[in-house]
Amino acid sequence: MKERIIGAILVIAYAFLLLKSEGIIYLSLILALGLEIIGELLEIIGLENHKTIPYTIFGLSTILFYNMEHRVILIPLIILSMFTYFVIMEKIESKKFYPLTLFFLYVLTGIGSITLFDKRLLILLLSLVWSVDTLAYLTGKYFGKHKLIPLLSPKKTIEGAIGGTIGGTLITVFVGTKLNLFSISFNTVFLILFLTIISQLGDLMESFLKRQFNVKDSGNLIPGHGGVFDRLDSSIAVAPFLLLFVSKINLL
Repeated sequence: MKERIIGAILVIAYAFLLLKSEGIIYLSLILALGLEIIGELLEIIGLENHKTIPYTIFGLSTILFYNMEHRVILIPLIILSMFTYFVIMEKIESKKFYPLTLFFLYVLTGIGSITLFDKRLLILLLSLVWSVDTLAYLTGKYFGKHKLIPLLSPKKTIEGAIGGTIGGTLITVFVGTKLNLFSISFNTVFLILFLTIISQLGDLMESFLKRQFNVKDSGNLIPGHGGVFDRLDSSIAVAPFLLLFVSKINLL
């Protein structure tokens, strides 16, 4: 329990530092976060000796994103670059890759872009993911009776998923309006609700990934919590979709 408390404090402190930092310091914190996640994922699938190209793609795309006006253009280029690289690596290493693994490996670059777009979006992203996770846990603990996908996550329930979706949507819409990011409308609520579902799918997909490669945690950097990917799996899943839908809810 002591380790988990220390780990939670470290995570909160890092998030607070992100919110308070600016310029090169902020960019450096984002880069460090993304590179650590990439490293953990490569170790999970047994490609820990092939980090150079993924690191380079992530680093360059993040720096370019920070300076580009039309940032969304980078998304298909990043996806194509990462997909091509891992298809080549599959041939070289003669390993069996799962499509979901590839998805995670190139979509994680979104975390280095969405938070750099607008500091308020970082708050919105964290509010969504943390509220969904917390409310899903509480709803499942007190009202959960029906298992969601027991093979992937034995403790998650359908009731918890519903509670996380509804509660997360309400809290995220409230936070977004308070930050003057958007006004309440049917489209806004629908898109935020969709993102709460993506958040939960991200958590489930990480469970699937770890089961496929028979690992308990993505790393051990955070005491009592595992790796950075363990803590940010939902954020990584939500970030690219939030970036794509950002213009639809008047955030551009």
